[in-house]
Amino acid sequence: MKAFEAALNYLKRREHTEKELYTKLSAKGFSKDDIKEALERLKSLNYQSDKRFAESYIRSRLSRNPEGRSVLQMRLLSKGISSSLAKEVLDEYFVRHGDEIEEIYSEYSRKLEERKGEEKAKRTLIRKGIRKTD
Repeated sequence: MKAFEAALNYLKRREHTEKELYTKLSAKGFSKDDIKEALERLKSLNYQSDKRFAESYIRSRLSRNPEGRSVLQMRLLSKGISSSLAKEVLDEYFVRHGDEIEEIYSEYSRKLEERKGEEKAKRTLIRKGIRKTD
C-alpha cells in the first residue's frame, strides 16, 4: 500500500493531523479509498493520533512562541483538529501545566516589555490572547 508508506514517511519526520496527511496524500495523487484505508491503518496502529498531535503542538507553541488558549484553539482547528478534541486537549493541558504556563506567560511578558516597551507589549499580548497576570 503506497499511500500507507507515504504517510508513514511523513509521520517519521513529525506528528501530523489526519487532515494534513489526507491533504498531502491527495496532492501526491493517491485515491480517496487508498488514503482512507491508509489513515485507518495508521490510527489502528497508533502511528497517527490527532490528540497526540494537539498535545505536541500546544507544548511546542508555548515553548517557542507563547500564545493564549483561544489562539491555540484557533490554530488547532486550522490544522484539522475537531473543536471538541481541541477543547479537551487544551483543558487537560492547562490544568496539568497551569503553573508552568503562567510562568511562561509572565517571562514572555517581561521580555516583551524590555524589548518593545509597556504599550507595545500590551498590544502584542492582547493579539496573542495572553492575559497578563500580576
